Amino acid sequence: MTPLSSTRSLTPFYDAVAAGGARVARYAVALDVVPADFFADPDGAWSFEGLAEAAGFAIDAGIAVGALRRSFNGHPAGSAVVTLNAASRPFVAIIECPVAFACTAEGTERAASAA
Repeated sequence: MTPLSSTRSLTPFYDAVAAGGARVARYAVALDVVPADFFADPDGAWSFEGLAEAAGFAIDAGIAVGALRRSFNGHPAGSAVVTLNAASRPFVAIIECPVAFACTAEGTERAASAA
C-alpha cells in the first residue's frame, strides 16, 4: 500500500462507541500510515485481551498493541493502536479511552480524563 499523507483524512470501515464508552475505529490501511509506537502503553485502564476484543481481533490471531505518538485522523495522542501482525492483513484499530465525568456536591459537572 502507498503511504498516505498525515493531513489526509481517512474513513474507517467501522466506527462505534463500545459499551464501556471507548470509541473504536477500524481502518484498512498499512501500519506505516499510523503514527504508532509499539513500545508505549496506551492511555487509560485497559487489558491486552480487552483491547483485542474491542478491536474485533481474535487474541490468537497475532496482534500487537501500542499507542498513538501524536493525534491521528481525529484520535488523540495516547489512544490505543491494535493491529494484526501480518502485512497481508493491513487492519488497524484505534481505541480511545473514554472520558470520565464527575459531579461535585454542588451539582456542578466537571470532566476529567480517565487516564
